[in-house]
Amino acid sequence: MATITYTVTVASGTTQYGTGNRYYINGELAPILYLQEGNTYIFDTSDSTNDTHIFAFSTNPNNSPAATYTTGVTTTGTSGQAGSNTTIVVAPVKKTGAPVLFYYCTVHAGMGNAAQTISPTSEESEFNPQIDEIIEEAFERTGVQGTRTGYQLRSARRSLNIMFQEWGNRGVHLWKVKLAKIPLVEGRAEYNFASDSTNFPQDIDSVLEAYYRNNSDATAPVDIALTKIDRSTYSQTPNKLAKGTPSQYYVERKLNPSVFLYTTPSSSVSSTTSPNNFQFCFYYLAKIQDAGSYNFTSDVVNRFYPCMMSGLAYYLSQKYSPAMSQELERRYESELLRALDADNQGTSTFISPQTFYGDGV
Repeated sequence: MATITYTVTVASGTTQYGTGNRYYINGELAPILYLQEGNTYIFDTSDSTNDTHIFAFSTNPNNSPAATYTTGVTTTGTSGQAGSNTTIVVAPVKKTGAPVLFYYCTVHAGMGNAAQTISPTSEESEFNPQIDEIIEEAFERTGVQGTRTGYQLRSARRSLNIMFQEWGNRGVHLWKVKLAKIPLVEGRAEYNFASDSTNFPQDIDSVLEAYYRNNSDATAPVDIALTKIDRSTYSQTPNKLAKGTPSQYYVERKLNPSVFLYTTPSSSVSSTTSPNNFQFCFYYLAKIQDAGSYNFTSDVVNRFYPCMMSGLAYYLSQKYSPAMSQELERRYESELLRALDADNQGTSTFISPQTFYGDGV
């Protein structure tokens, strides 16, 4: 935890206690202090204006009635002389935290103010609930209380996996977009996991865009975009094994997808001695991983957590609380829409005015 030093001086000022000698903290007239539990605060009282003024803490304003607070407090030297200070290590009290404190002068009334104690933050910004927590939250939203049976837990995990598959049908999720780089093989048209388990991804759902990369000059690689064609166009290609520089690709979306190149790589754009010199590169949408065991975390980024909880609650309500399904579906769709909107790439959009040309009349 942190150590913070404050400079304490004394001068005339007007506060809620009237006008007279008052403490100034870092030059500010008797401010309210905020002391975080676990931190160490050093109040430097070596300035000569502190002579005859003893800096201390109390649990009552202006120490009235008297309730001096000494837990974690140490005083060094004599106020107003070099090296003097009052130090407090703000230690939390079990279950209740540190009490609200007040700083004051033990000799003269009305010189200080409040010193609020605050609990520290977690210093964590990544909430990553386990599968059992996700299921518990979803069940509570359906109004189903009490201990979950083993069947209910299995049912909830199954529903969560079904929802993840449904998300894949909704569109592109940026956190699941990956880049694959496949060495080109002379004369090969079809590329899949079976033909190249080292480089071809097994978690591919769909190909988004592709290009051919020439790495033969490592200092200046060249990328050439490939055009995606459909099955009908590829099927009408007369010689699918014709060799050349690939310019088109077709994705066969089956259980284990394949990607077909046309034309197939010629010897000048493939290499067996340096396979990474010529590559077929494509961005693909990976499948969302299954929920797995209850102590696992989900394969979902935090911006999708709210709609994941709402979505699972909606799915469970269809089985356990049908009366709530309509309302839970509305909430789910609303939160999913916000998540998908937050998941966009945020690219700039330029709008040009529409121009019309007359016929010369």
